[in-house]
Amino acid sequence: MKTLVWLFGIFFCASSAYGQKTVTIEGDIRNMPDTVRFFCAEMKGNGMDVRPEDQEKMVNGKFKFTREADRTTKMYISLNNTGYTVWVKPGANIKITGEAPYVQNWLAESDIPIPEQVELNRFREATREEYIRIHDLTAECMKLLPKIRAKDSVAKQEFASIRQTVNSIHDEIILQKELLLMLDYPITDAGLEELRDAAKSCQAGKLKDKALVVSVYSKLTDEQKQSRLGDEITSLLSISSTVQEGDKIVDAELKDIEGNIHHLSDYKGKYILLDFWSRYCGPCLDAFPLLKEIAEKHKEKVVVISLSVGPEPLWKETEVKESADNWLQLSDGLGMSGIAARYGVHALPTFIYISPESTVLKAGQGYKFLSEDIRTFIKDK
Repeated sequence: MKTLVWLFGIFFCASSAYGQKTVTIEGDIRNMPDTVRFFCAEMKGNGMDVRPEDQEKMVNGKFKFTREADRTTKMYISLNNTGYTVWVKPGANIKITGEAPYVQNWLAESDIPIPEQVELNRFREATREEYIRIHDLTAECMKLLPKIRAKDSVAKQEFASIRQTVNSIHDEIILQKELLLMLDYPITDAGLEELRDAAKSCQAGKLKDKALVVSVYSKLTDEQKQSRLGDEITSLLSISSTVQEGDKIVDAELKDIEGNIHHLSDYKGKYILLDFWSRYCGPCLDAFPLLKEIAEKHKEKVVVISLSVGPEPLWKETEVKESADNWLQLSDGLGMSGIAARYGVHALPTFIYISPESTVLKAGQGYKFLSEDIRTFIKDK
């Protein structure tokens, strides 16, 4: 009998431990079409690690996920070419409610306190109308894509104009509303992410009220300022200008996997293709075969340098072992707050083309930029 009690105790403790390390996310979305397919994955750095088991199907607007979680973290739900973020905590049961198609206005409630989600809900409630406007404008953009693919110049101009309006709504209205809320309420990691975006926007000259950004930054605790996000915000606010096309390069001490030190100036006299990437950025990894091809085909005149902005352990874990000798894998160990901030890197992957005279020729984001513009960059080289 004592043996049975003892075994039951072990089972109960193990079951309880498992339950405390899981989180359940349920959704009930009005007006959502049947059989919408989507996935839910944990955010890691600047991307996410999507597994086959993350794929789900929504039926009658209802869905349910159970995921392991050993700390407070952020999950990303992707559906219909858009996404929704929700903060989770071990042992939490979270209910997401809202109405299709306005994904960004859904609200998430937890049965245990999650300060990050409370703050994120506060932001969403304050910017509801702006996100409805952004959704409707984005839908207009999507309708223009067939004409753009058919080389319709008018549609292309209209698309660019709508995108500019969307960006203005985000940079000039949404971020400002969120910053004002951060002045009045406690700031969590959810707020730090928005403060980081505000600092980026401010650095790019889009958000004009830098004094407001600095006021919110002054509220941060020493621990927050010394965090990964805090370091990035501090760097963004301290850099008066970023490297632009036509400028001379900004250099830094960069290390390879073995710890050897490199500088961009070491490769003066050759063209440099600089690639800012992260382990959990799908498009970054998609670009690797093309980067390898470029490095091998044009090795006499072009040096390919991939700079990881992810945590060092993840970078070393995903070393590209099949890379060419002159395709360098380097990092300054400072994430987005180091050399990436000096080059104004806001999205991944970002590619920078540098001349043999160490002048920035062109910069752009995304795999499409690389595949289309590299041909001009390496022409006759």
